[in-house]
Amino acid sequence: MNRFLYDNFFPYDAIRESQRAAIDFSLNAIINNKKKFVIIEAGTGVGKSAIGLTIARYISRNSLSSEDYAPGSYFITTQKLLQDQYIHDFNTMVSLKSSSNYKCSYHKRNNCSESQNLLKTAERSSRFFKSCSFNCNYKNQKTKFLESKESVTNFPYFLTEANYSGKITPRKVLVVDEGHNIESELSRFVEISVSSYFAKSLLGLKFPTNPTQFKVFSWIKDEYLPAITKKIRFFERSIEKFGGEKFREKLNQFKKIVKQHDMLKSHVSKIESFVKIYQRDNWVFDISKTDVRGSPKATFKPIDVSPYAYDSLFYLGEKIIIMSATIMNRNVFCQTLGIPESDCDFVSIPSPFKPENRPVMACPVGSMSAKNIDDTLPRLAKAVHEILSTHKLDKGIIHCKTFKIANYLKYNLKDSRLLIHDSSNRDEILNKHIRSKKPTVLLSPSMTEGVDLKDDSSRFQIICKVPYPYLGDKLVRKRMNKFDGWYDLQTAKTIVQSAGRSIRNNDDYAVTYILDSDFERFFKRSRKMFPKDFIDCLKS
Repeated sequence: MNRFLYDNFFPYDAIRESQRAAIDFSLNAIINNKKKFVIIEAGTGVGKSAIGLTIARYISRNSLSSEDYAPGSYFITTQKLLQDQYIHDFNTMVSLKSSSNYKCSYHKRNNCSESQNLLKTAERSSRFFKSCSFNCNYKNQKTKFLESKESVTNFPYFLTEANYSGKITPRKVLVVDEGHNIESELSRFVEISVSSYFAKSLLGLKFPTNPTQFKVFSWIKDEYLPAITKKIRFFERSIEKFGGEKFREKLNQFKKIVKQHDMLKSHVSKIESFVKIYQRDNWVFDISKTDVRGSPKATFKPIDVSPYAYDSLFYLGEKIIIMSATIMNRNVFCQTLGIPESDCDFVSIPSPFKPENRPVMACPVGSMSAKNIDDTLPRLAKAVHEILSTHKLDKGIIHCKTFKIANYLKYNLKDSRLLIHDSSNRDEILNKHIRSKKPTVLLSPSMTEGVDLKDDSSRFQIICKVPYPYLGDKLVRKRMNKFDGWYDLQTAKTIVQSAGRSIRNNDDYAVTYILDSDFERFFKRSRKMFPKDFIDCLKS
């Protein structure tokens, strides 16, 4: 293997042995073996971000590129929090989020999205027009992002901008962090929902009676899509009519029209794409009731995202680096994303953190399966109480899997240390826990990844239930039947991600308790999926 000279591209003073191994492997795969994809599974603490940045810099400066790919690299993450971490760690990077995340420099109470809408009818001679046309914070940041050779953003924004606005164009390197989430991110991007209430109230359309998948798709293609397109043209003509005194008098009406127009523009792009890619056998169709008078809503979700992975995402990089701590099964991972195994190389680098600092204790109190959960919950609560007593001076987190479990523990333990959240205040409660000087404990069904509870933020964590995907979900059943090993992979992945929330650096330490007795059976069945550094931590 060639000796690659990349030390000057590494963002820190020293390269760890494990990082050098990952970088050497990846550059050899791309440059010598001519692979398009490199998949790097790196345990917590390896330093994936620095690895990805070094590889991207080397390739950008040392490999020939076709004219279809611009110089530089994109980095995409699953969460804005992780995006911010890249900027904190690497000052050469430029970050970009959607326009609603930036404050307007003229209308201080507006975000840039709101002001850009008002700009459509502002007088060109006005101070507002001049300010927001030539000095918009969002547009300025977007220009920096597009001109930078090292740009970072999040999945939803990246996919939307690349596929609908055309501003994001292919580059030499695409680095995907938290790559185990690519399937779910692509699935969310291409899925669509159509509500009866929306169709009737805004478009004057009647939702199909006795709706079936074929009937609703035909209605969307033949009636719904043309009606949206017509409505958009109507709104555009209405917006053009506003101006001067008339505009100021009818500002609220204008705002409403602009909001509806922008919502429809975004929606119609997804509908047009859906109509093009729809294949009946690859979509799960579901009818549910909305909160608005119980009106029906039709949802289409893709079973297999691999037919859309290249055209939606992978075309944006000549070379693609996928990084995650939990790939865990290369074959299933590649199959679900349509990555040809002949065109990718895979390397797994274990976590450098000492196993003795992060023991995983299996402490079964009973089965938490749907059939047994009600019988087990009292024993679970008792065990959690004992663990809280053992760690009475420590902060921690309890991974509950469901709000049913979280609420049961909250109301039966009646412990003031417990902080529970709902879907609207998750980040607020997380920040309260981190800032608090008291030994608070998070009670959450949804903090299994993307949450950094380093050092004293968490010295223990409890996994209440083996996190099997919900079998009542049609999409879960379809995917587990299509991809052998997919169901167990999702479960094992969530366990490993959960166990990594509280161990974030070499000196960190925390203990993980798994209380569901079903874990033992699952682990025996799926042991090969678990990374060695997790198995090394497991105590009986």
